[in-house]
Amino acid sequence: MARRGFWRTLVLLVGLSLFATVPAQAQNGLQRFEKEIKPQLEFKSLTYDKAAPLGDKGFTLSNVVAVVPASVTGGKDSTVKIEKVTVEEIDFDRMKDSGKKDEIPLFAKLKIEGMTGDDDLSGMLESFGIPKAPVDLALDYRLNAADKVLTISKLEMGLQGQGTLSLSLVLDGVSDKASEAAGAKDTASLRSASLVYTDVGLLSQLVPAVAKQQGMAADAMVAMAVAPIGAFATGKGPGTVKALDALASFIADWKKPKGPITISVTPAKSASINDLDKIEQPNALTDIFGLKIEYAGTRAGAAGGVAPSTGGQSAAAAAPPADKTMTGAEAWLTIIGNTVTGKVDGEVIFEHYRKDGTLALLEGSEITKGKWSLEGERVCFKYPDEDKDCQTITRTGDEVTFKRKDKSGYKLKVLQGNPKNL
Repeated sequence: MARRGFWRTLVLLVGLSLFATVPAQAQNGLQRFEKEIKPQLEFKSLTYDKAAPLGDKGFTLSNVVAVVPASVTGGKDSTVKIEKVTVEEIDFDRMKDSGKKDEIPLFAKLKIEGMTGDDDLSGMLESFGIPKAPVDLALDYRLNAADKVLTISKLEMGLQGQGTLSLSLVLDGVSDKASEAAGAKDTASLRSASLVYTDVGLLSQLVPAVAKQQGMAADAMVAMAVAPIGAFATGKGPGTVKALDALASFIADWKKPKGPITISVTPAKSASINDLDKIEQPNALTDIFGLKIEYAGTRAGAAGGVAPSTGGQSAAAAAPPADKTMTGAEAWLTIIGNTVTGKVDGEVIFEHYRKDGTLALLEGSEITKGKWSLEGERVCFKYPDEDKDCQTITRTGDEVTFKRKDKSGYKLKVLQGNPKNL
């Protein structure tokens, strides 16, 4: 009996010694999330139906429900629902007790699919013309702490069935210290970047909604957006004008874009924020910053240059129906690219308005150059050595009326294009 007890004790001691020499099994990605990260999240509650590990650096969660407390929203509790969260890998070591560390996580690759908010959140977005639709998010980045290089392979946000915006870039001079993040704008430089927007109907809903908030027609608001592009294109090189034509064409096609627009930047050397002072140079966008904009619906002259189909004249908007009266920005949109004529102070004048924000006035045999700008619902004109003159505008058929604040004004006739070659 004593011998049996001896062997039982020996076996137990050997087993314990063997167990002590084998390292404890490493925690998987899900276990690490639930133990190290989940307690740090500022949610009132966080639940999910299914969860599974993806090795030791990742995990998946399905049917996630997160309640954001009123202390964070500044109002009342808000509920966010997510169909699926996929974290392929994440820097658990640096995320653990992140609030107590100065180290930024070095890598993350994750995807959030089908995220929706409660009625209050959705209603807020709808006021900006953004329809109710599940949101998809994706992030894939890596920070090389030794070389201070941040590579964002993908930062993507999309509204299901509406549109997707995707960014990728490489930055030099990025520190892995959170305390130094604020100074990144002075130390970081851009090596390359690419921005791709694919529209599937979002712009056709967003633009009219925003225009309505501004109290103007959608086309008029679009004209206001394109005008500064044309002004910037003036005097620039062919490469820059081509890129800006692509951008202006995409904006003009807001109702139904002809495919995605891709904006890429690849500077000849890493560009910092200090290089922006060179942007006005004729070929800076292409030669210094390596700008390239690709859009299948690009039209030459869309940014305010010359359109081949108009025989050397700036492309002009079609004349409105004779019985339709328009005011403000909507009326001005139909005049850009055209000429007005009539008597002002007893003398016949011709005034041509280009898309690039410039104008030319013919009085007798004298031509004067100036600039125009659309400020809200008023059109402002500026000639050398004269004060800016802002007026309201009304158009019916081919007749346009300009009026100043003091109620003085004049009526002119609209001529298509640039018949006087001003």
